[in-house]
Amino acid sequence: MIKNIILTIYVIIIGIALGTLIISMNYNDQGIIEFGNTALIEVDSNVLEPKIVKGDLVIINTKNKNVKEKDIISYITLENKTPIIQTNAIAAITEDANKEKIYSLKKEDGTIENIDDSCILGIYTATIPYAGTILTYILSKKGFLTITLVPASILFLLFLGNFILGLSTKNKE
Repeated sequence: MIKNIILTIYVIIIGIALGTLIISMNYNDQGIIEFGNTALIEVDSNVLEPKIVKGDLVIINTKNKNVKEKDIISYITLENKTPIIQTNAIAAITEDANKEKIYSLKKEDGTIENIDDSCILGIYTATIPYAGTILTYILSKKGFLTITLVPASILFLLFLGNFILGLSTKNKE
């Protein structure tokens, strides 16, 4: 019975480790986890509360960038020369003097941020509550150690001890 429980836990840990490996291998140049036309992005603000809150993981379609007013998008901007990925709803669409579309987004502090087509990463598809925080933790060094390596090492030692104990009892018989 205990062997089955330990084996099940071991399989789960190996699954988490393999999932972490697969996800970490799918980062693009912008630091986004991307699988084909789908990207996973952690939400870093509560601007879309209650539908989407900080720490949620949003799934976006990176192929479709034909956005309209009130669409939820993920986009990239520069703040102090550092790229920042955000998720927000389009408040308004206008055109500049060159007939280029300008998308206005309302920030948490009430100010308006304007972006153009080049900033848009994709359109919102779905939300996985709190998964962004969990995924970020698992992909960190500390998370990988605490979630996969330490439990796997403990279980390996338990298996090894059980194996040695089994050999010693067979030798006594």
